[in-house]
Amino acid sequence: MFGKRKEKPGSYQNPGSNSRPSLYRKPQTENRKLIFTADDFGLSPALNNAVSLAHRHGLLCCASLMPGAPAADQARALARTLPDLCLGVHLTLCQGKAILSPREIPNLVNSWGLFRDDPVKAGWQYFFKPRILAEIRWELAAQIEAALAAGLTLWHLNSHLNLHLHPRLFPLAVRLAKEYGIPAIRLGREDWRTTLALAPDRPLPKVVQGLIFTWLTQRARRLAQDAGLVTNDHLFGLLNDGRMTEDHILRLIPRLKGGLTEIYSHPALGEDYHLRRWAPHYRRQEEMTALLSPRLKDALTGAGIKVSDYRREAFRRAGRSL
Repeated sequence: MFGKRKEKPGSYQNPGSNSRPSLYRKPQTENRKLIFTADDFGLSPALNNAVSLAHRHGLLCCASLMPGAPAADQARALARTLPDLCLGVHLTLCQGKAILSPREIPNLVNSWGLFRDDPVKAGWQYFFKPRILAEIRWELAAQIEAALAAGLTLWHLNSHLNLHLHPRLFPLAVRLAKEYGIPAIRLGREDWRTTLALAPDRPLPKVVQGLIFTWLTQRARRLAQDAGLVTNDHLFGLLNDGRMTEDHILRLIPRLKGGLTEIYSHPALGEDYHLRRWAPHYRRQEEMTALLSPRLKDALTGAGIKVSDYRREAFRRAGRSL
């Protein structure tokens, strides 16, 4: 069963794992599907309430829960009232607090149980201290367990700052997805040319970051496909993070390619300490407006683009219907 831990870890067999798609298919503009995801679910009440509102009355279908975040209890409670919300875990190894105690993962957190704030330094640490990988696996498993213990069903995995795509971490994430019966995982390839055409500010960082994540995704896609996991074909929200506004998405829609695209954002109803601390430049209320936008919904209908989620895609892969 999807999203539930098996009695024997690692025994999960995802349906359709032998139907590996061709890596050389020609890009198509038909059969376009789009997933809207809100990340950082649990970071603050302002964000949690935005997720609830955007799901009930807008286009939001998925949310990524941070089990160790300050408002995670409220997020879990809200999720139980939203049975159609396709929930995943936003695996966190940076800019947050661990589930496990510092005594259990001494190489991963400080004495207060906090991860590093700098993702680049954290990434280098994973490369040069391979013994830390065991602690990372224990912590990530604990985060998944914290969501399952609340009675929630999990459909996808991703991570804060997309650290799960790190070459040493992605194999761990895939194994955890299999062990816990989580059928989907996010890939991070964003078409930087498209993003740069629509948002031409900071061109060099966007190109560099786009190329890095394209390289990371090439390897990750093969691992995910071999494991039979559902993945997105395209992604937006990485290079123009915090600014997935109504205008930006409206201009993006005609450029979307065939296959499954995920757009992620960080909507919120107002600001608070936690939101200002980690990403003060995010245009959260404008991202919220986009998710509630009738114009955006009409544009998607007019373009023949279907709104989906990872649960629907997992059922489709398994030859089942909701």
